[in-house]
Amino acid sequence: MTDDDDADADGCAMRVDGVRLELQDGSVHPGTLRLGPHHLRFAGGGASLEVGYPMIRSAVLERPAAGSGDGAAIGLRCHDFLAVRLRSGGGGSSDGSGSGSTIGSERLLYAAFAALKRLACVASVRDLYAFSYAGRHGAWEPYDARAEFARMGVGRGAGAGSRWRLSDANRGFGLCATYPPVLAVPARISDTTLAYAARHRSKGRLPVLSFLHPNGASITRASQPMVGLSQARSVQDEKLVEAIVASSEPHGAAPRPDARRRHAIIDARPTTNAVANRAVGAGSENMDHYRRCRKVYLGIDNIHVMRDALDRLAAALLARDRRRLPAAKARWLRHIADILVGVRTIVDDVRAQNHVVVHCSDGWDRTAQLTSLAQLCLDPFYRSMRGFAVLVEKEWVSFGHQFALRCGHTGHPARFTVARAAAPRARPADNASDDDNDDDGDDADDARSTASAQDAPPPDAADPPADGLDALLQAGSMFGRLASRALRGAQSRISSAIQAAADDDEFFAEHPTLQPGPAGRGFAGLGRGPQHDHETSPVFHQFLDCVYQLWVQNPAAFEFGERFLLDLFHHLHAAQFGTFIANSMKERRALDLDAATQSVWAWILDPARRPRYLNPLYGADPARPADRPLLPDVQFLRYWTALFERRDPPGDESAVAAEEPPAATAAEEGPASKEVVDGLAAAVDDLMIPNAWAADPQRL
Repeated sequence: MTDDDDADADGCAMRVDGVRLELQDGSVHPGTLRLGPHHLRFAGGGASLEVGYPMIRSAVLERPAAGSGDGAAIGLRCHDFLAVRLRSGGGGSSDGSGSGSTIGSERLLYAAFAALKRLACVASVRDLYAFSYAGRHGAWEPYDARAEFARMGVGRGAGAGSRWRLSDANRGFGLCATYPPVLAVPARISDTTLAYAARHRSKGRLPVLSFLHPNGASITRASQPMVGLSQARSVQDEKLVEAIVASSEPHGAAPRPDARRRHAIIDARPTTNAVANRAVGAGSENMDHYRRCRKVYLGIDNIHVMRDALDRLAAALLARDRRRLPAAKARWLRHIADILVGVRTIVDDVRAQNHVVVHCSDGWDRTAQLTSLAQLCLDPFYRSMRGFAVLVEKEWVSFGHQFALRCGHTGHPARFTVARAAAPRARPADNASDDDNDDDGDDADDARSTASAQDAPPPDAADPPADGLDALLQAGSMFGRLASRALRGAQSRISSAIQAAADDDEFFAEHPTLQPGPAGRGFAGLGRGPQHDHETSPVFHQFLDCVYQLWVQNPAAFEFGERFLLDLFHHLHAAQFGTFIANSMKERRALDLDAATQSVWAWILDPARRPRYLNPLYGADPARPADRPLLPDVQFLRYWTALFERRDPPGDESAVAAEEPPAATAAEEGPASKEVVDGLAAAVDDLMIPNAWAADPQRL
């Protein structure tokens, strides 16, 4: 904990005594809850907990069921898969003003939930912890665009590098608002041509160089072309792509006879999605105008499908549902397999000296995944710690991955909900299996304790005598009896819903700051537009998962180990550093992040901290040349236990902390890399990707 963290704890915005911390292992710890400017803290009963507000994925205030005897509770679900409940225990409390006023702990827990919602849902990224974090960790970033492109050979020598140049056409972000100021483009293409080509691409994201291989092949990235229903074309865009594929040929040389369809334009989307986008003026390239290239569709799903897959996996983990969990794991790993199939396609093309142009829709999600992972496979420099930092800064940060939107750092009021806990009830034997058919997989609160009372079917023991149509149905077949039961259940649910609505009106009249809905009713003073919760998605999370798969399959090829990836995942959401809290380089400059915040890379690469991330097996395989490319094996993918099934036992130092990131809580003991060598074939839960998922990338 830093000095400013101590001040945070002393001058907390809210304190609630007599709170019980309920952990997933069933243990309960009495203590005190404190809400500071940037962190939620709990201490007592031998347990401690610290959670930064951006790490909170969702929270629910559970009002006690009538007659249950339970206190109110705040259920928290975090991005790092931590789930806890903070329940009122009847003790006295006081606010952070030092007034010492004592009120009922349940009512104060309601006030604490309102304060938590206000503190977690901030008006601007400037309100995040990164802007007040006082740590000093050295130089801001390890990436310099000109130096990195020079390392690849751009603009140097007499080979393929000489056919590329660095352009300052985007110096003021006028060419493309989400691209970096320095772009690498074919030497024979003028800045004027670039300006016209940018008009033909979504968000102005024209094809530019990401990676130049020593064999002359290149990986370039872009966004979808704006062809529309009229199949519009751009001569400048076609010339730009032609110059890219010709960059490995000597000046004045005729195209190779086999070059007509050698090079690839890779569209990461399913074909149906690409075609559907024509209706909104976008789409995919008409290959009649890109005659030396072939089209490859990868079929990688969009951000909404990925978010749903993670939601289902998180819900199954939270409920400890052994029936749903295997399917949720398999669904998630299927998406990982789809990405790695695309990476393998790019790697194979580059090794065959073919140029590859990669895009999805806007070119900042699936495109970043594919280009960065392909470079990780092709260039051993990126498998060092410093090289990995350069790769992330280049392909993700500088090329405008929307970290702020995808991670939702500023919070979403809709994720802070109020629910009435279900009253305990006995169910008849013939209804005991009804819940077994409930497989909604919603991103809901944990299990059914947060379900509202009106969703609970009534017991049949109190059924009134049947008459009329009801009697006729009961006198008939089993269908009649089931229909009668359904009718009575519907009537009871309607009655319960009316009663619950009246109860809710009374509750929210007493606690107006807990009103559900958008920011307006509880957050009218923030002066902020609507929250785009539907834009959040685990895009960078999937990238880290894919890196983990490559690390598992090639344990001696990476300088870093699993803890390195786990800590990066933590800081992706913690917003302690400025590395991952903006959507583009233009935004980063407007926020002055270099001066106002610290870099996660300076923290990770600090000489005192660096040894904790080193992989002892790095370079230990003499039979494997260092420059040999990695080839993803999508028939063997491993469920990332250390990330998804993290536990937060009492007093464990792996709990979320502001200064120190959580320790890797892998189920296996000992160094992860040693475990990989000893038993790489023994995947967690024996979960393997079926061979059918390793199909041709052009399948649809």
